[in-house]
Amino acid sequence: MAMIQISIKFVLLLIFLLTLILISIGLYLIFKRIREVKVNGKIESYVHDYEGDWHRFLIDGIPFTKYLIPRSREEIMGIEEIFATYLKNLSNESIQVKISEFSNRYLKDYYSDLLHSKSWSKRMNAMFRIEDFRISSLQKDCEKLGRKRISREEYFQLLKIYSLFNKKLFLQHMLVSTVPLSEYEYKKLLLNLTPELIDNLTDKIGDLPKTCRYSLIETMGLKRDIEYLPHLEMQLKQEDVEIRIRSLRAIYEIGVIINPETYLPFVKSPIWEERLMIAKLFQLLPLSYTLPHLQILLEDESWWVRSQAARTMMNDKNGRESLEEYIENSSDRYAIDMAYEALGKGQKP
Repeated sequence: MAMIQISIKFVLLLIFLLTLILISIGLYLIFKRIREVKVNGKIESYVHDYEGDWHRFLIDGIPFTKYLIPRSREEIMGIEEIFATYLKNLSNESIQVKISEFSNRYLKDYYSDLLHSKSWSKRMNAMFRIEDFRISSLQKDCEKLGRKRISREEYFQLLKIYSLFNKKLFLQHMLVSTVPLSEYEYKKLLLNLTPELIDNLTDKIGDLPKTCRYSLIETMGLKRDIEYLPHLEMQLKQEDVEIRIRSLRAIYEIGVIINPETYLPFVKSPIWEERLMIAKLFQLLPLSYTLPHLQILLEDESWWVRSQAARTMMNDKNGRESLEEYIENSSDRYAIDMAYEALGKGQKP
């Protein structure tokens, strides 16, 4: 009987403690929500009251006034919203310079504290703002952080900051990355680099990690700058098949061929993807030059290569006539069927 009473007392005590914990958690969440609403209200109030003054300073060229200097964390967060809106919607070097100068002078200490915080999210937020607002005065702080044990996300963000403020250090990390990056991450990084940095990387392309090389080649294609053609043509001599295929794709994206003879060996490549790409690239050259090579590709063992060769021929003003002439003189049944298909006539009767 005594044991039953002890058990009941224990259960009641446990229920009481659990109830107390639940009430405490509920009160904490309510308090946190109230504080969050209060902070958001102050931020919205700041943006509403001062967005006109910031417009006059950033857009109209009205001289800076001291009352725009933030006096609280909420005001800084309001300024963040205003700056982010201008940077997102207006591509203007003058606005970027003004935001950078203001941030380096009046926001540096705030972001420095966040950068040294034990909280991962606070450090990340600081690095995003350092990049967006071009806070170059915190360059050394970022480099110091980079020498510590950091997360993959922090490392990636630091690389973006290095690309802005310390190009030599950025290139060092590209050559020997302390954290292996994915192809997607490299491409995301490379697409936002200045032409100068892209040139620096292309000069050292042979020393880059393979994943970075793949992304750099693709980036050169996406930039569609004819200045990258010599670099890409050099990559066509590499033993790595993937590098050659990606280089052919990048050249196709640029849409220009300067040295046609460079590409002719790929007509008889043992790699069908290379033959496919050369069939696409021949669209950039006159049919009078490519016809004998396209006829070879039209008889290729790969359906994809044959199909592309036929489409390339049809893209030329004399393509229909060339395909019809080919049909009359060829004995390759599969090639003839493909030619008929390209002409829209179905298979040979």
